[in-house]
Amino acid sequence: MTSTRRVLSAIALLAALGGIAACGPEDSNAGGAAGGSGGSAAPSATASRTSDSGGAGNGEPTDDVDGDGKGGDCGTPPTLPAGHMKLKVQLMRDSGGFEGAEAKPHCTPNDWIYGAEKGAETKHYVLPQGVKAYLALAAGPGQWKQVDHEQLALHIDRCLAEEIGAPTDDYPKVEAPYGCFGNIYEVTLNAKGEVETMKEIWSV
Repeated sequence: MTSTRRVLSAIALLAALGGIAACGPEDSNAGGAAGGSGGSAAPSATASRTSDSGGAGNGEPTDDVDGDGKGGDCGTPPTLPAGHMKLKVQLMRDSGGFEGAEAKPHCTPNDWIYGAEKGAETKHYVLPQGVKAYLALAAGPGQWKQVDHEQLALHIDRCLAEEIGAPTDDYPKVEAPYGCFGNIYEVTLNAKGEVETMKEIWSV
């Protein structure tokens, strides 16, 4: 009887130890996955998610999946042609210029998106009357329409207002065929350091 109790006790102890060992790696992985997903979902920029080929709408971009700057499943981070940069427009006091911060690529489940890091330094950019401006069409990626300086300035102003939830009585919503995609633009500067071309980046 005593030996039977000892055997049963030993079996119970082994079962308990086996359960702990089995849960250990799972709990560890679950914690890692939660941490990884939390890390990738935590906002790392003050811009809406955007990409040339997709991305997302008015949320903030997330960091690369592995946290190593290599982009996880996104592959190699995209590069821009020489002289081009992507900016997040932060503020526009008047049509003559705007405050912008560099927008960097971040890897997300929706591929690469662009956004300005939290606390990123902003610079003032002069927006001359002769700027060559292109607004993204809401119909989908790869479609733009050239607009003049006044149309660009009005579009930026309205999208910034929409981003902060300003009353529509003061700032009418952007209407089709355009949309607001996080205020990310691909920009080139002229020899004077003024904006020469400004192309809105489409996203969903």
